[in-house]
Amino acid sequence: MHKYLAAAGLNGAMGVALGAWAAHGLEGRLPPAALEWVRTGASYQLWHAAALLGLAALAARHATRLIAVAGIGFGLGALLFGGSLYLYAWTGQVRFAMITPIGGALMIAGWLATFAAAFRAGARP
Repeated sequence: MHKYLAAAGLNGAMGVALGAWAAHGLEGRLPPAALEWVRTGASYQLWHAAALLGLAALAARHATRLIAVAGIGFGLGALLFGGSLYLYAWTGQVRFAMITPIGGALMIAGWLATFAAAFRAGARP
């Protein structure tokens, strides 16, 4: 449970800080497309921080292997997805953009693990 809270806190803080910086400190310093990449990364990090809070609450009552997989997918996926977009926006290095789909795939895996956990929980007496 604590690891989900820690991941939620890190992703939430990064999403708010970098989203605010893009809105207030980077306007005019980055091309519009790069600003949009930062906004996209921040948005995904914030949504997945909220998902991690939900997983923390769920894991406190019903920890399973699938919930753990979802936590890894949400936490690591959001860090890789958002982080790679931030680095790409600031450096223009395409190699950072190549990491973004890995983060996206991890987040999708987290949602699929959540889906599977729901069915497995429903199968219990």
